[in-house]
Amino acid sequence: MKKSLLQLVVCPLCGGSLACHSFEETDDVVLSGLLTCDTCDTAYPLIGSIPRLLPLELQSMLWEMHPEFFRTYDERLPATLRMREEGNDERAGVDRALIAQRETARSFGYEWQAFSEMLPDYESNFRWYFERFEPDQFKDARVLDAGCGTGRHTFHMARSGAREVVAMDLSQAIEVAAHNNGENRNTHFIQADIYHPPFPPGSFDLVYSLGVLHHLPDPERGFRALLPLVRAGGFLNIYLYWNLEGEPAWRRAALSAVTQVRRVTTRLPHPLLQKLSWLVAAGFEVAFVLPSRALEKIPATRKLADHVPLGHYRKYSFRVLYTDQFDRFSVPIENRYSRAEVEGWLERARLEEVVILGGAGWRASGRSGAKAPAPEQERVEAEAMASAREP
Repeated sequence: MKKSLLQLVVCPLCGGSLACHSFEETDDVVLSGLLTCDTCDTAYPLIGSIPRLLPLELQSMLWEMHPEFFRTYDERLPATLRMREEGNDERAGVDRALIAQRETARSFGYEWQAFSEMLPDYESNFRWYFERFEPDQFKDARVLDAGCGTGRHTFHMARSGAREVVAMDLSQAIEVAAHNNGENRNTHFIQADIYHPPFPPGSFDLVYSLGVLHHLPDPERGFRALLPLVRAGGFLNIYLYWNLEGEPAWRRAALSAVTQVRRVTTRLPHPLLQKLSWLVAAGFEVAFVLPSRALEKIPATRKLADHVPLGHYRKYSFRVLYTDQFDRFSVPIENRYSRAEVEGWLERARLEEVVILGGAGWRASGRSGAKAPAPEQERVEAEAMASAREP
């Protein structure tokens, strides 16, 4: 952890300031240690130069990821951080949504370590996600990548002129992101939960979360947890899966079939699923992607290329298709939305200058303007909306 990061982060539970207790450090980087809250006395480990600012109920994940840290520094750790048997996720009494959140973190942790490469395709993919913005719009900005995965978007944002990019992820993928951005000096890395982001309100000029929120047990709750982090006049940019509303019946039927298959594949061992995903991706490449590429090369049939199922993958390498199939079949939670539902999110958030772009999902963004409603006001408005929908 760069020592300068301590000026930005706060306790994710109470918002109190954090103090750093270094176990090992260099001139400007803390390699291992503890962060402790001055207000609620909660302690957070700092492992491999990355602060692990997880709520107490998620900290046991770290025992699985980094047992050597806890064995090495056991005597220097508070009792709440010491490994113990009751940290098992499947023990009685643990909230099912919390177990699903942990399983999702494990799935993404495996995925982004298995598919850790920084592919050339990712630059055009980054531009696609930020299509509404000018290339230099976030020059000198402070940016949060909420759910960074391998750090591929962090990489291109850091090189687009941003002053500072903070990459945050719940899973072990945060270590892959840090490795992939090793040459970018304007980046920071934090393991944290979107529901409990460890930053003061108004910390960022841009917050983005791409392909993450729809994998949460309560996606809109995650969205609303990010809203206060955007400064007045700043932007929030998200990407959500679409539900194929208005698409031909055969496409909706295909999605329904995939959803049923996922009931089995999300229970498979990840190494086996990785092999099966390659076979599925190879079949899709031959059946859909190659024909779509062929159609695009002929002027008379070029417009048909976009109508081929999975035809948008013609713009990317096979590795992207392969990665996405593993992602599709491995992650325990998958939510999908209509355009109206996405519009509802942004309307309730009172974002201004809203833009929603389609194309293999919803790219939705808006500018933070008026102050967000207080929690009590949110509750009253939500109850009023629910009453209005009742017959």
